[in-house]
Amino acid sequence: MTSNNVDIIIRGAGLSGISLLLALIEQGYSGSVLVVEKRAEPETQKTWCFWGEENISSSLHHLIKRHWFSWSFSGDGQEYHHCTQSSEHAYCCLQAEDFYQYAFEKLKGLPTIEWLWNTDSELIDTVDANANANANANANANNVELALKGRRVSASFGFDSACGISLPEGNTINQYFVGAWVKTSPQSFNAKKVALMSNMTADESCFEFTYILPFNSDYALIELTRFSMRYESLADMQSACEDIVNSGDYGNDVVIEKWEKGVLPMDTRIAPVKEGNWNCIGARGSMIRASSGYAFLTIQRWAQKTAQSLCSENKLSLAKPISPIYSALDSLFLKVMRKNMALSPTLFSSMAKNVNAVVFARFMTEKATFSDVLSIIKAMPIRPFVKALFTPEH
Repeated sequence: MTSNNVDIIIRGAGLSGISLLLALIEQGYSGSVLVVEKRAEPETQKTWCFWGEENISSSLHHLIKRHWFSWSFSGDGQEYHHCTQSSEHAYCCLQAEDFYQYAFEKLKGLPTIEWLWNTDSELIDTVDANANANANANANANNVELALKGRRVSASFGFDSACGISLPEGNTINQYFVGAWVKTSPQSFNAKKVALMSNMTADESCFEFTYILPFNSDYALIELTRFSMRYESLADMQSACEDIVNSGDYGNDVVIEKWEKGVLPMDTRIAPVKEGNWNCIGARGSMIRASSGYAFLTIQRWAQKTAQSLCSENKLSLAKPISPIYSALDSLFLKVMRKNMALSPTLFSSMAKNVNAVVFARFMTEKATFSDVLSIIKAMPIRPFVKALFTPEH
């Protein structure tokens, strides 16, 4: 077995790993990087959305497929609209296929980066996981190791998006989503408005809604989403989504061009499994807003901060991907949902009804003022939150 050293190992060529690599190169990192991915190619059937293009690197602005200045929530016969005039708070979308194409064009041929696709790997724990946290910032020792077929690689820093998840005891919520990209007859969609949460319904275990992302009047992503404490079959959800698409609401001439689907953890209690000095990233590194499933903006901010710290000081940033105050608010919100999932449509409708577009967008981008946070709190029914705050979970 051969051995060699690099400066950084990135295990997993998904959004978080590639975003970090892009940020490193853009900020002038000159160290050596090994990227290991078990798949033959990245998963491109994904769509990422966020509020405000100013919140991401200007180098990614050209990848934004569409901006919307209006979005809505609906359920139980009621519909609530949010509208903004500012691009700072506009809803933005980009597609994974465009992101990866741009990234690989920018990164290809760089002599400091080695790519290993379709490659199995195994973490080697070289440092006691309970060792002093300062060891993570020690750039003078090889702190992580990775075993490949016939090869062993050491590095000062390791980032892993393929690590496991430690599930808490009791009920946990997962977000299941299945989306159909559809071509329809003209004027089937209002291309100026996103339906963030349409037809909200819930029972004691599952909250369901339809998400509609219209790119023009005859082309859109129609996605069935469930926040559920029970197992949901993605195959069954695809059939249900197909029924929605073919319901007649979008005309009779509907063609499904492609599908995207997935499952995301929605729980601030889920702790990433720590393997020595390996740093869990992505969904397993608590980079998803637990109450909503949004991750793109969080990952971009984390990538920029981490790259800056590595480039300027050759150590890791200690900043958490998501601010503790938002994690605390998400934690309480999810606790209320776990105790009474059937209340979920009321919770989201109350927020939509009582909070304006600018406050909502700032909250979703972790830029809320103190007044904004108070507005969010006041918008909610007080009794279930007080009860959740003082009632332990078993």
